[in-house]
Amino acid sequence: MQPGPIPYTDFAVHIAPTREGGTDVAIFGELDLATVERVRAALSEAVAAAGPVVIDLRACGFVDSRGIGALVEVALRLREEKRILTLRGVQPRVMRILEVAGLVGSELLEVEPERKPNAE
Repeated sequence: MQPGPIPYTDFAVHIAPTREGGTDVAIFGELDLATVERVRAALSEAVAAAGPVVIDLRACGFVDSRGIGALVEVALRLREEKRILTLRGVQPRVMRILEVAGLVGSELLEVEPERKPNAE
């Protein structure tokens, strides 16, 4: 049995423009009450730029209701501008949270699960 992902003990959020003209936002750690304002600030910066916004959640192991609210706010703002929010690399635990919140399969945003390396 392979060990699960190593949890991040520190929080960080990184923003980078893409070659295609959008913005990537990577979240490291938990998206919760303690970190949501930092994420909101980063997402506001991403929305201010042109193109699609992709949030990389491969290193995010938990999202609480405040985090869900921040994601929905950004998705709604982007949709008003005919732009799309994509959540990429969503871990199974976070996927379950997004499913319970009704975001998986909704027209509001795209949710892409974490890709597991091929077992050999």
